[in-house]
Amino acid sequence: MAKKRKKNSGSGSSAVQRRAQIQAQAQLQSRSQQGASGATAGGVQGGNASPSTAGTTGTPARSVSTSSSSTARSSTRTESTSRPSSSARQPQRRYTRQRISGRTRWLIVAGALVVVLAIIGGFIFLSQQHSSPGARGGTDPEVLNTVTRLDTNLLAQIGTGGQKNPLQAVTNRDRLVGPHGKPEVFYWGAEFCPYCAAERWSLVVALSRFGHFSALPETTSSSSDVYPDTATFTFYGSNYTSSYIDFVPLEVEDRNQQPLQTPNQDQQQLVNALNPSGGFPFLDIANIYMSQGQTVDPGLLSGLSQKDIAIQMTNSSTSISKSILGVANYLTAGICVATNDQPASVCKASFIQTIEKQLPRVALARSDSVAINLTSLSEGLPPSSSSRPRSGSRSI
Repeated sequence: MAKKRKKNSGSGSSAVQRRAQIQAQAQLQSRSQQGASGATAGGVQGGNASPSTAGTTGTPARSVSTSSSSTARSSTRTESTSRPSSSARQPQRRYTRQRISGRTRWLIVAGALVVVLAIIGGFIFLSQQHSSPGARGGTDPEVLNTVTRLDTNLLAQIGTGGQKNPLQAVTNRDRLVGPHGKPEVFYWGAEFCPYCAAERWSLVVALSRFGHFSALPETTSSSSDVYPDTATFTFYGSNYTSSYIDFVPLEVEDRNQQPLQTPNQDQQQLVNALNPSGGFPFLDIANIYMSQGQTVDPGLLSGLSQKDIAIQMTNSSTSISKSILGVANYLTAGICVATNDQPASVCKASFIQTIEKQLPRVALARSDSVAINLTSLSEGLPPSSSSRPRSGSRSI
């Protein structure tokens, strides 16, 4: 009997334990069901479930509240996405200001460049206003070298070139000397004048045998005169040095017939005495010889460039060569008379001596005295109305 009681006691304890386990499992199962129903209700509300659907979950108040808060959060997210905060917008404003500032800097730089270019253009314009309107700058070095260094054999072959003697004897005048006490070659001309344009070619060739041109600008005669745009040089702005003569050129008017250089009193008196009409061109070789008017036919040079003329000068068979070099040899012979045949390398050449003998000889009033000394002229000042040549006096 005692043993049975123990057995029943053990089985009762086991039954209690089983009930406790069953209750615990029931509680766990109940909790799991409640959690599942809550998750289902939350999923329905997150998907914008209707009130009737929410009601089936048994928690209508909670579902509505959850839906409202979810909608609010959604709208907040949308609003935050569409409108960035002030801290997020601030860098964009800074970038815009930087971009505007960079554009302003470029505008300032561009404006400065425009101002600089305008200043440079103004200087160029002013420099051109103060220079001869007919001058185009320095002569092509190749052309200048050709004209000033002609082969003596070519000059000898040309001789007079069949040209008429352009020199006339000057009577009853004292020896004309220049600012350095040497025999003076005085030139009176104008840039617009086509006859001056043609004569300058011969004069440059002759003068180059007694000295050196370190500067000799190119130009053309007037576009509106006869033989328009005849290619030539200008003595305005030229630079000539010689051990034997003083060359004093005077370009009275520019290519547009505006005053360019003014004669001094002695120069004007000389022109009045030997060239009373004031015509262009006029050349005085030490008051021994002079030439007036056309010496070379400008029609021969019509339509030709400086280079074209220079090339034809080197060909002894061309009319240009015979005309320009023939006159140049006459002028050379006249200058040799003034320098007492110096330099001998030029003046003692047989063809120059032959031409000298063809020139008239006239005794000077006082051959050993200095009567007139034409000093360097003042450049750029307009001559007075009394000293300017009469209108239309381009050549004689």
